[in-house]
Amino acid sequence: MKKKAIKIAASTAVAASAFVAAAPAQQADAATNVNQLITDAQNAGTVLKWAISVEGSANFVDRPYDHYNAAKKAIANAEKAAAKLSGSEKLSTDAKLVEPKLQVKRAGAYIDAITSSEKIKSLTAGLDAAIKTNDIEKVEAAYHTATAEYRKQAALLDRVYGQSTRDEIRNKVKPSIEKLVADVKNEVTVNMLAKSAASNAKAGKFEEAAKNLTDAQAILDANVLKWETALQKSVSDVEASIPLTVLTVTSNNKNEVTLKFSTKIQPGYAVLPAGQFTFSNGLIVQSATVAADGKTVTLTTTEQKTNTEYALSYQGVATGKSFKTPVAASDTTLNVVETDAANLDSGGERSYTVNVTKADGTLYTGKVKIDLLDEDEAAITTSDAVIKSVNGVNLTGTAVATYVADAVNGKVTFVVADGATTTTTTVLPQITRVEDGSKKFAPTVTFWELATGDYSGAATTVIVDEKNGFIYLNDKKYNFDSNDKFFFKNVEVTQADFLKALSKDDVVTFNYAVNAANEYNKAGISNFVINTDVTADAALKVTNPSKSVLTVDTNATRLEGTSQPGHIIEVYKGTVATGTPVASTTVASNGSWVVNSLNLTDDNAGKNDFTVTTRPVGTATVTAPVVTKTIWKQYFTADTNGLELADGNTDFSAVADNRISLYDVITLTPINAALTNNQLKIAANATISVKDSEGDIIVYSVKPVATDLTKTKFYISGVVTPNDKFNSVLVTQTGGSNHYLHAVTGITNQDNLTWNVSQSKDITLD
Repeated sequence: MKKKAIKIAASTAVAASAFVAAAPAQQADAATNVNQLITDAQNAGTVLKWAISVEGSANFVDRPYDHYNAAKKAIANAEKAAAKLSGSEKLSTDAKLVEPKLQVKRAGAYIDAITSSEKIKSLTAGLDAAIKTNDIEKVEAAYHTATAEYRKQAALLDRVYGQSTRDEIRNKVKPSIEKLVADVKNEVTVNMLAKSAASNAKAGKFEEAAKNLTDAQAILDANVLKWETALQKSVSDVEASIPLTVLTVTSNNKNEVTLKFSTKIQPGYAVLPAGQFTFSNGLIVQSATVAADGKTVTLTTTEQKTNTEYALSYQGVATGKSFKTPVAASDTTLNVVETDAANLDSGGERSYTVNVTKADGTLYTGKVKIDLLDEDEAAITTSDAVIKSVNGVNLTGTAVATYVADAVNGKVTFVVADGATTTTTTVLPQITRVEDGSKKFAPTVTFWELATGDYSGAATTVIVDEKNGFIYLNDKKYNFDSNDKFFFKNVEVTQADFLKALSKDDVVTFNYAVNAANEYNKAGISNFVINTDVTADAALKVTNPSKSVLTVDTNATRLEGTSQPGHIIEVYKGTVATGTPVASTTVASNGSWVVNSLNLTDDNAGKNDFTVTTRPVGTATVTAPVVTKTIWKQYFTADTNGLELADGNTDFSAVADNRISLYDVITLTPINAALTNNQLKIAANATISVKDSEGDIIVYSVKPVATDLTKTKFYISGVVTPNDKFNSVLVTQTGGSNHYLHAVTGITNQDNLTWNVSQSKDITLD
């Protein structure tokens, strides 16, 4: 309380001096006393500073026009008087006016933000009123008005200086409008999509209409909407108006074709008779599966020949749709001239040159596609990076992250520029010869965000460029120069020794010198400190399993990784706090360690948490970090409930002769249903063998259900070893006996662990 009272008293004194400075007698003195005028301007700036700050008199409602105008007038008076001074004196005067000018600038942003907040309140009220009418068209109109204007006004809120002041203004208006917008966003989107679908259907643009309906239905299925009944009716009415037609036919140019229908095809069926689909030029359809959306059908075909056009007929009627396979690839030669990854400042750009030739070495002049991807090879948005130019031609006004160009005399050049975001972005360009689909990656370019403040914490990314004087740390670039100071555990060291010691996982503190514009200040002194030094070989790592969730089908497993040679590795079941380690070992001289035979239990639905620690010999102190891996005891089961017959039945007794036939679907059920990452990997030659009570064995060839999102289904695609009890097409079960799962080949999960036959239930047919 005492400190706060002193602060208020001080600010009151400053304000009083400013008001005195405005008195007529002192204004007369200002004409000749430049120093007094500068003091007046500085005092007026201080009064203004307190008028727009949380610690002062700001109430985030009233605009401090009087203080704002007084400060501007005082600065203008000082500058007018200073104009008559000599050059060196004027420079000194300008420097003293920097602070009051800065307060005027901040006050302008503060005043604009209050005005903006009032506009946002009005937008909020307009949208709320529209929602209360329960008229989706009025809601949509108000929604577009509110969101468009809000984007403009919200930018003004973000310009206010000071986090606490900025938050006070924003928190009065932003939560309300953002909640209203979020509440009706899905409703407005579905309404727009339904109207767009109706318009496209009326114009005969069935493919576009189908895409609109698919997107709308996905939102309806995933959310509970305010006007769901009316919106669903709008979507359904448009879908009912669209005739069943094949919209697109695409091929992987090997043995798979994907069809997109305008509306759902035979709802309720996951598998269709292959004979409903025929192609010209001898291409045979072997199977047809329907995706969950009911509109996508995947056809498995015989091998598709190169440079051949195949026309599709459905139920004996030509669809008018076809596809043509490409000519045989004449070459796959792509050579990127640049070979090294580049690190650039935010807003930079990098050029690439790609030489493209044919197999005989002659220059290629066909189409080349450029895609900008992230480090995980996923497409990025134009806010991350853009293709600025191709073959010397600027893509003016066109922000794209993918582009198809012609190779000019066997060469394609392009420039990648940083996008609109200021955060650090790594871009991986991919170059594709359109003719044959051959691909090659160009070296990455990373656009680094420039640091604008201090840092404290563990280093997850460290790149040192000692030659050019900067460090990349945790997705930001920090500059340094000769006047900066470097410390190692409170001891000042040379720059070279500091950079040599700096590595990933070190705990560091950077007191980073920046100026008023949040730019690196070379004149200032930055302090770079390594508080905790973690050498590369000392950091504990668990390399197997490589991810926190791994499925296994055994009662024991193993952990392995790296750490400081000679350290003790201890593994706890649960957390370290649970008590005694269940296993321990010593890190080998090469830095590796292995812990075998960790018993798994089915507790908590098969979940087993193991915590790995490391410590030096002779001490109980654990060295950070501590690593926890979750390992699941997991296997699949299959029984009668896991079988779905091609005719739609799941009850074998309802099928003639109690038989399994081609295209029957088997679903494997994991014992841990909540463990969602289990996915089957089914090899091309995968089989399952079934044995009956009399000892007869039949081997089926199987294939995955391509549209199965859960990756737990496959279907009977053929019979490998028929005998006299089983014909070549159908497997007939006689006598009411059971069929037992005997063996499995080529079926694993995503971690390449085999399906445990001994722990699976019988496939019972009676």
